[in-house]
Amino acid sequence: MAICFYKEFGALGYLASYSPHGFYKDGVFWKTVEHYYQAQKFDDAALREKISQAATPKEASEIGRNRAYPLKSGWDDIRAQVMYEAVYLKFKANPDIREKLLSTGDEEIIEETVRENYWGCGPNRDGQNVFGKILCKVRQTLRDEQQEVD
Repeated sequence: MAICFYKEFGALGYLASYSPHGFYKDGVFWKTVEHYYQAQKFDDAALREKISQAATPKEASEIGRNRAYPLKSGWDDIRAQVMYEAVYLKFKANPDIREKLLSTGDEEIIEETVRENYWGCGPNRDGQNVFGKILCKVRQTLRDEQQEVD
């Protein structure tokens, strides 16, 4: 049975990009996956800094979605990889939620959002669910790493 989640609230909220589980990347602390992801859309260092300092993931998202700021060239080609990297680092840095993710076994994970066909399942459940697939891929990577240590 698939694991369906939406938003950062409740028992499955740790799966969401807005969940308050930070990580370091290149010496910078990112409060959430959303902060990191939104900042990576831009070449402008000041704008990335502004996003990193946003008080909430929603605020980071609002800045990052503002089309007054030009996206970095080729963003659509790398956005899924950027999200994968952020999700991986989040779970690598937070053992409590890493164990929760690993405990989901091999269940499909679905971001159950009706407004998003790329990252989630979409209104008709026919979306690409890229975020859910990234979570499954991260889970497998973490499992593989754990087996290498054992």
